[in-house]
Amino acid sequence: MFNITVLIENPIKQHVILDDHQIVEAIRLGGNSKRNAIEQFFTMHQNMMYKIKNKLNLSNDSIKDMYADAISSVIWNIDTNKFKGGSKLSTYLYKIFYNKSVDHLRHISSNKNVAYLELDENNSVSTINDTRKLEIKLDVETVKKEIQELGNPCKNIIIEWAYWGYNMSEIAQRNGLENAEKAKKKKYSCLQKLRGILKAKSIY
Repeated sequence: MFNITVLIENPIKQHVILDDHQIVEAIRLGGNSKRNAIEQFFTMHQNMMYKIKNKLNLSNDSIKDMYADAISSVIWNIDTNKFKGGSKLSTYLYKIFYNKSVDHLRHISSNKNVAYLELDENNSVSTINDTRKLEIKLDVETVKKEIQELGNPCKNIIIEWAYWGYNMSEIAQRNGLENAEKAKKKKYSCLQKLRGILKAKSIY
């Protein structure tokens, strides 16, 4: 497999423009057809790099890496039939590219140790949607000391969500939970416990 990042510095000029269906079919066909389709797909959407770079204020190196990574994800999803053709390839690529860039920004941000934790006033997890949320800004590095008292899976769930920015589906997979909804309910349950600890120590 050729190095996708090379295409950023050496874009290929395509004479025949393929539509989305032709690109997908060529990638699945493999060989030179796949290579040519990837080269065209890669080159024709490079303007996304500048849009997202300016929007998120990422470095040139970071945005190039995220773009190449997003292209690779799209190719993999096409090869494994995860891409069902329900949207335009450009829209599909942009969503993956943007999400990867945001995740990267979360990791490198100088403010990554600060998060907004949603803590229910009501202790009942079943009434989450009916209760008013309190948002408090906490230094996650400080809160992590209190989170240790929760034990797992609460410790992992809260750190993965508040510190690393994983979404509920990812947290479910990482912690052996059935689905994103189960992870969401568990997160709120864990936050209730954390809220109790913080209150007991007069932190909240």
